[in-house]
Amino acid sequence: MNNNLLLIKEFSQLTGLSRKALYLYEQHNILNPAFIHPDNDYRYYDQNQLLAAKRIRLLKQAGLTLDEIREVIYEKLSEDEINNLIEEKTHLEMGKIKAANQAIEKLETLRHIITESNKVKKEYLESVNVFEYNLTPNENICVALNNSEEIMKQLSVKAKEKIIKYKLIDNQINPVSIALQVENEELNNFKSEIYFGIETTQFYYDIDPYQEESVVKIKEIMDDNTLELSESYVYERILNSDDYLYSSKRLSIFIFPTK
Repeated sequence: MNNNLLLIKEFSQLTGLSRKALYLYEQHNILNPAFIHPDNDYRYYDQNQLLAAKRIRLLKQAGLTLDEIREVIYEKLSEDEINNLIEEKTHLEMGKIKAANQAIEKLETLRHIITESNKVKKEYLESVNVFEYNLTPNENICVALNNSEEIMKQLSVKAKEKIIKYKLIDNQINPVSIALQVENEELNNFKSEIYFGIETTQFYYDIDPYQEESVVKIKEIMDDNTLELSESYVYERILNSDDYLYSSKRLSIFIFPTK
């Protein structure tokens, strides 16, 4: 028998492919044993197959199907076709990463809903760069938020933060702008601004997603708490990313700049 032959157990250990995987690749004519003993059906692989086996393992880890792996191994695809296949798989994996990040954000939102709702926290907020959209008088906030979501979708970007800014004028509370924190993007109809970099008192509330409800909640907080404001603005940071026009609830942090 050829001294270069390795039993399937040894070949599995050297390549990182399980025996089950090797049987599967044999069934699909991707990687066949160099020799099968006629007396006991023991499978042997040649040492020269080690590189091919490791390549197959990388292709599988990259998400290629068995048919795709076979086409690559037997050089049935052109270089352009292989590059297109790799690009397709790259986009697929990026989609999975994006979905995973969205799931993490939803879990973080759930944590806030469970642990932070109706709590008060005093904290210095670091400054953040945002893109600000000025609201017209009587413009519906929920509609404006949904419109901002449409802009995000058209540009294939996601806002890390969504903030409503309210101005206090003569005991009146008026929403004046919506701000989005977006990485490395420029947004039409939005101007770049810097928010926060201030001491704050923050209130977590689960509210109905209507602008009147937020204004009522801000008034209620100011009536029930002694707050010495450092500026004439109040901010509502939205934690959940649902459809704002039709959501039954919105989890928000009301941020009061305090001295």
